[in-house]
Amino acid sequence: MENKPMDNHVINLKRRILLGRLIGILIVLGALVTGALAWRINYQHPRTNDAMVRADIVGIAPEVSGRIVELHVEDNQYVKQGDLLYVIDPRPYQAKLDQAKAELLLAEKDVDSRRASSRSAEIAIGRLEHQRTAAEAEVKGIEAEDEYLHSYLERLEPLAEKQYVTADQLKQARSKYAASRAELADARAKVLSAQSAIAEAKSESRGAVSLIAQSGNVNARTEVAKAIVAAAELDVEYCSVRAPFNGYVTNLNTREGEYAKAGTQMFALVDDRHWYAIANFKETYLQSIHPGQEAEVFLVGYPGKRYRGVVTGIGWANSPDNIKQQGVLPEVQRTLNWVILASRFQVRIEIPERDPDHPLRMGMTAFVTVLGRLSELPELTPVSKTPVSR
Repeated sequence: MENKPMDNHVINLKRRILLGRLIGILIVLGALVTGALAWRINYQHPRTNDAMVRADIVGIAPEVSGRIVELHVEDNQYVKQGDLLYVIDPRPYQAKLDQAKAELLLAEKDVDSRRASSRSAEIAIGRLEHQRTAAEAEVKGIEAEDEYLHSYLERLEPLAEKQYVTADQLKQARSKYAASRAELADARAKVLSAQSAIAEAKSESRGAVSLIAQSGNVNARTEVAKAIVAAAELDVEYCSVRAPFNGYVTNLNTREGEYAKAGTQMFALVDDRHWYAIANFKETYLQSIHPGQEAEVFLVGYPGKRYRGVVTGIGWANSPDNIKQQGVLPEVQRTLNWVILASRFQVRIEIPERDPDHPLRMGMTAFVTVLGRLSELPELTPVSKTPVSR
């Protein structure tokens, strides 16, 4: 009877040892399962809470300077592509446009006048060339007559010495020859005068042609005037600033009467066509992330709301925060880091979904989980509900 308590004690001890071993085995198995699940979550479906909703922002700046006379938007207003945002006083630019158009008309009239002068000069050149041709023909005729009279006189002079001809006949022959010489000199002078007039007319024609500034079918003077008109028309068009895309007006701090300078941003426009999340993933997860994979985006501002996303790109560069540059040499600190932190790279997650009841806002905190399957980014469909001011 005294051995029974001892036997019970031994049995209980064995049971406790067995139970301890079972518990140890379960702990080890639990650790293995937990490690496997952690590996699956971290590497098969990488997740990060370091993410933010982003959208492209474009600063709206005028192309011309002037005073704002019309402002058609308010801060945080939704605008569509082509909507009129504001108007700069167009009167100075309209005056320049009218002046440019008037100068174009003057240039065209002047070119037409010079073309007419050039045509008149060409007609005059043709008339002078005909006169020169006639004068040259007259010279040839007189030269032939002069040669005959000179030959006739040379025959009469020996006969007059022998008194075969009278003195009157010799005198008459000499008079005709002298008159022929005078007529020949006058005809030759006419030829020289016609040639000089032709040269002068051609010079004037070349000057008129150069002033016309014609090259083929293009007139340089009128083209310059047309370019000035086109630039003035652009300036008038630039006075009306319109939305380049659908978006939301933000950081509007101006009213009518403000003087706007060309190139100075008046406010910003948040592009509503593309919303995405920028998620910072550790470099150890990048081997499991590829463009085209599906992703789930959870926003802190909308608990329980899940957005479908698609990985569209992974960052290629990262700026180290533990290296400083001194001149051309890096400054390396003489310390040992026993704990090495993994670098993070930005992963872009396109968010094609739209929900008017849960609008996306730039800067919202997000949690991103990358799924393993691949997906194609669908085209966005317009939301039937009119967006409200954000």
